[in-house]
Order: sequence, then C-alpha cells, then structure tokens
Amino acid sequence: MTATLPLKPLSVTTVHDSKPGPPEGAPYFTLTGVEAKKILVGVTGGIAAYKAPNVIRRLRERGCGVKVIATEAALRFIPEETLAIAAGGPIHTERTWWEESGRIEHITLARWADLLLVAPATADALARAAIGLGDDLLSATILAGVRKVLWAPAMNTEMWFHPATRRNLKTLKSWGHQFVGPAEGALASEEEGTGPGRLAAEEEILEAVKRALAS
Repeated sequence: MTATLPLKPLSVTTVHDSKPGPPEGAPYFTLTGVEAKKILVGVTGGIAAYKAPNVIRRLRERGCGVKVIATEAALRFIPEETLAIAAGGPIHTERTWWEESGRIEHITLARWADLLLVAPATADALARAAIGLGDDLLSATILAGVRKVLWAPAMNTEMWFHPATRRNLKTLKSWGHQFVGPAEGALASEEEGTGPGRLAAEEEILEAVKRALAS
C-alpha cells in the first residue's frame, strides 16, 4: 500500500528590480527618473570652456537630447570639432545662424529646448542677457523665450563681485533664471590666486540640471 503525502501550495516570490528601466522606446533622464529632456548647452568664451565637452557627454550618457551653441569667443578657447564630437553632431555657431538658417535658428532652438544650460557663463554673457541684447545666437535664443535657463558662471573673482555683475544676477534671477556655482578654488592664473570664480564641478552642474528640470 502506497502512502500519499498531502501537497503544500507552492510559494512563489516575485522579485522586483529596485531600479526599473524606462518603458521600451522611452528613454529617461536618469538623474531624475523622469522622461528624457532636451538640453541646449551654451558655451561662452572663458578658459573653462575646455570643460564643456565632459558636461555635454555626461548629459548624453544620461539619456538627454543635447544640442550646443558656441559663441565666437568660445571657439577661441576650444575647437568647434571638439564640441561637435562631444555633442554627437554639428553644433550651432554664428556662422550657422547667419549662413545656413536664414537667421531663424534662435527661434527653433528656443522652442526645442526644455532647458538652456550656459556652461561656462562669462560676465559678458550674463550682461548681454540681463540688458536684452540679441545680436548673437545665444543671446537671441534667450530672448526667443527658451523655457528655462541655468547659468554656470566662471570668471575672475573681482568680476564676479563687481556691482554690474551683481546687478545682472539680480535681474536674471528675477526672471526665473537659475544658477549653479561658481566654486571656490585656484583660478586660471597665479596672479588671480584663489577665490570664487571657478566653474562648478560636473556633478554639481548635473544636480543643478536635475533641480531645474523638476522646478
């Protein structure tokens, strides 16, 4: 005679990934966990322009669509080709604005971008925006109504604390523009010494992008 043992219900435990990926075909911005955003990066003419490619690459690695505007002064510090490689394609310059787009590039870029990140942002770039100049592609794009603007200033300490710069910061903040940095540390030349004026660290800039997109 064969004994029959009672069967116990099989217990099944479902394991959920603590870091689920995005839905298929829908990349997201991994710093925030929200849908991917379109970031327009403005590069202006300071020595810290050489740091811009790393910021651009890291935004792209996190699933963001990235386009780049480089001012004429920026291209004196970093080659256009270097920025284009980081961006994964051609960048936008004064030449493209004048020769290729019929001078409407500032409108299409402003409508495309969820956020304009200006890194590095010079005192000149801040001043242009604060007084409403629109005679270059970057300034015109700001005037054309880009949704959000995040500035990452980099300049000499005296320039940062100059009353004109403080006034310009106040004006831009009153319009809802946001800022990250500058950081404190050794500046470009020994003559300048140390103090606030360095471009914020990459991680700090990325976190500021995250906050700006969520605001």
